[in-house]
Amino acid sequence: MTLGTRESFAAALARVRRYAADSPERRPALGLRLPEIHRNRVMAIGRAPALGRKDDGHLTIRSTVQRISDGALTSAELVEQALERIRERNRPLNAFTCVLEAEARRQAAALDAEARAGAPRGPLHGIPVAVKDVIHVEGAPTTASSRVLDDSVATADAEAVRRLREAGAVFVGKTSTHEFALGVTTPQSRNPWDPARIPGGSSGGSAIAVATGMSLGALGTDTRASIRIPAALCGVVGMKPTFGLVSTWGVVTLSWSMDHVGPIAATVEDVTVLLTTLVGHDPRDPGSVDRPAEDFGRYLGRRVAGLAVGVPAACLSDCDKEVLDAFERAEQLFRDLGVRMVAINEPGPDELEAANAAGLIVSRAEAASFHRELFARRGSLYTRDVFEQLDEAHRVPAVDYLQAQRFRREFMERMIRRLEPVDALAMPTAPLPAPRADESEAYLTTLSRNCVPWSFIGFPAISLPCGRTAQGLPIGLELVGAPFADGLVVAMASAFETVHGALRT
Repeated sequence: MTLGTRESFAAALARVRRYAADSPERRPALGLRLPEIHRNRVMAIGRAPALGRKDDGHLTIRSTVQRISDGALTSAELVEQALERIRERNRPLNAFTCVLEAEARRQAAALDAEARAGAPRGPLHGIPVAVKDVIHVEGAPTTASSRVLDDSVATADAEAVRRLREAGAVFVGKTSTHEFALGVTTPQSRNPWDPARIPGGSSGGSAIAVATGMSLGALGTDTRASIRIPAALCGVVGMKPTFGLVSTWGVVTLSWSMDHVGPIAATVEDVTVLLTTLVGHDPRDPGSVDRPAEDFGRYLGRRVAGLAVGVPAACLSDCDKEVLDAFERAEQLFRDLGVRMVAINEPGPDELEAANAAGLIVSRAEAASFHRELFARRGSLYTRDVFEQLDEAHRVPAVDYLQAQRFRREFMERMIRRLEPVDALAMPTAPLPAPRADESEAYLTTLSRNCVPWSFIGFPAISLPCGRTAQGLPIGLELVGAPFADGLVVAMASAFETVHGALRT
């Protein structure tokens, strides 16, 4: 049975209330302090011999930067190509809320002058990047795809944008999101593989931009599933890093204890270039962790033979047959690479349901706190589904919010133990391909079922293409690691992509 927004909240609250806290002394985890495990395994992969990589003839971020450095291409030419693609494809797909043509051309001209002077900016020199419209870009609107903020202009870059700008990125525009990132469909936008279908959300516009070449990389946010679902449905790569690795300063808050910022790109290699630039401590973000800088590119193309990957049976239940078939082929590909695939029972169906319910309550209750004043003043301007989410969230009792937080800590501890005998988990990113747009309201919770648990407890997770349906719709593979094992997740994804290849529109 398909549940509406209010019914979904009622079901989530009922499920949270059935959770029996192991002890009343357990303190709710209002923030995430994640322990680090698997460090030795990550380092071992880092030292392993490299696999040969396929050359599919498409430019990557790194190869494009090299062409600019060699003088074979200018940033201005690259940006004009991106802008031309936006003019061709944005109108039917609605990837962008705002195209920054003049600013992008100005940036490109300045970067070309730096290149001629022999002083390239950094690893993203001249690369067109799109930014989700909940992330501030100085001088550009930040509307969160909502009429509520239709007059808002950012006065400073978000920390993630600042880091990309310093590395040489050119910002071509702000991308569409499910209003205030409070949804998994981005219903106003369309899937580049079939415009009758949704792109997924809430970072739908960012995934569309990358899938169509309107940008070579993009920034998204992920609170429940908002990078990984659009990456899966649009056939690109999206990574949600460990909570706290990438600053959320300068991002319109959805849930301060679940919000993540992460990269979307066409390939795992491109994601690592963006991720390496994004990671770093920011004292303005209370959730930011202080860790040494790391080049995630060193995990590309490594051997993964001898590693073990757990496959939770509950994450395969009720999946579309073509999704299951693609996942089974992915499992076999890993076996061919020497990876031991292990069927596991955790998280079980009950835990999966509880994690999704508790994640909904925590994220929406925190969203209601952020929106309290806006909701009171401009409630009539919200779209219906977002209004209903916030209206229901305002009614969540504090004891239920705290009970969800108690479950969160206990669930995190169990999943850390679950990841001790295996190196990663694997599952379909979404249980079904992109739904039709006229059916999108039915998928508030269904699409994100396999993604929510990992954002809820802050573990790193990546979605990458693992096949297509008979209709040509992309299917995503999700890989999940232990806290701060982001490098291992990259290594597993890179090994898979090296053999499987990337999808191209």
